[in-house]
Amino acid sequence: MNKNKRGLIVAFFILFLLLGIYFLLKSLNLKEETETEDASKKVFEINAEDISEIQITYGENQYTISHEDDKWSYKEDGQFPLSEAAVLDMVSGVTSVETSRVIDNPGESGEYGLDAPSVQVRVTDTEGEESLLKFGNDNTSLGSSYMKKDEEKAVYLVDSSVKQKFCMDISEFAEKEEIPSISSSTIQKVEISQAEQKKIMEKDESSETGWNYKVLDNGKESLSVAADSSKVNSFMSNYTGLAWVDFVSYESGDLSKYGLDTPITITIDYQVTESEETTDQQAIFYIGNQDESGNYYAMLKEGKNIYTLSASAVNLMITLEENSLVSSLVADYSFADFDKVTFVRNGETYVASKKTEDTEEGEEQKYYLNDKEIDKTLYNDFYSKVSSMEWQTRESQTKTENGSADMTITFEKEGGLKVTVNYYPYDSNFYLVTDSKDNNVLVNKIKVKDMLGSFDAMVEEWNQ
Repeated sequence: MNKNKRGLIVAFFILFLLLGIYFLLKSLNLKEETETEDASKKVFEINAEDISEIQITYGENQYTISHEDDKWSYKEDGQFPLSEAAVLDMVSGVTSVETSRVIDNPGESGEYGLDAPSVQVRVTDTEGEESLLKFGNDNTSLGSSYMKKDEEKAVYLVDSSVKQKFCMDISEFAEKEEIPSISSSTIQKVEISQAEQKKIMEKDESSETGWNYKVLDNGKESLSVAADSSKVNSFMSNYTGLAWVDFVSYESGDLSKYGLDTPITITIDYQVTESEETTDQQAIFYIGNQDESGNYYAMLKEGKNIYTLSASAVNLMITLEENSLVSSLVADYSFADFDKVTFVRNGETYVASKKTEDTEEGEEQKYYLNDKEIDKTLYNDFYSKVSSMEWQTRESQTKTENGSADMTITFEKEGGLKVTVNYYPYDSNFYLVTDSKDNNVLVNKIKVKDMLGSFDAMVEEWNQ
């Protein structure tokens, strides 16, 4: 073969190769144009008022929503408390279904999950005509789902939100009763009853903190202590923003299967102010057993239906314990709030008081010990150790063997509070501290010794 013939063959080969590339690119371009044309194509469309019923098959769940006289209902149970808003949101999924891509020759349906659809929606119009929409696999990269309509061969790619509107159990369409909106600052009292015990947190003007926590066993008071107001406010926030997790049943005839025949009862007394008028309100929750997910069966006393509340919400609602509500401070009293504070140490009595006096620089508050002025800095340093001291544990014992207190402090306010606190040596690690409110606690020995040393140093300086 000479060079000319060989060159001609190579030229023809290159020509055919270029033609092949040209037609391939043209084919891809045509396909892209076709997909662009299909981008906003409507696959199914119907007006909501023209729908007679919608039957949804989702996994093992199948139910039918009927539409008659402009009213939607659960066909299998007319008494079911169907939520109109939830149904209309679901219906919006079929009133206008658009596709972003049409696959005219899809091949095997199994490739798209349409041989066993995860969701099927049968729409019947008022003329009795039916349309069946089948939803298969999701294309997560495109945010879409594969869908077929009736017996059509084509497969459509639709927005995954269309399919998601039907991935619901009938219980998710239930109208949920409204939980009272309660602000933590308006709560006056919380009572938790379980079996023969009641735990009560309530506002109490006679308490130095404004709140009292008490426990009743078989109707008999076994504990009554002042509660830390800041801890109470934190606890009351557990009753704000509550929301049902799931609707369970509107049939409340047999409560025993939910543990609601012998429930934990939570009673919340609160106030509502409208148009400058304040009214007393009450909300009562019944809490039963836990379901398989750990949520608690619950219902309102004035409600008709059974729901679930999250375990985290219920645990916070019912955890009304002394240690979490009572102040950890031995004597949570500000000197500024009292008319006088009396200290008894080593058989001597010292009465601390304060007076506001006029000076050349203006009014000044001065501190006195037995009517003799004391250095304010020294006194504040000592008193801060009194007011910041924390107890470790509670103790049933009321005094130690020797019965002699290393210090006794009495806090007094005219016409008001009077509390006496005693500090007794206990063992190598603790002091026993008792007060006139029947509180007995153990306090770190080093902290008490530090307080006593500060007092002795202050008195020594004051005596000079």
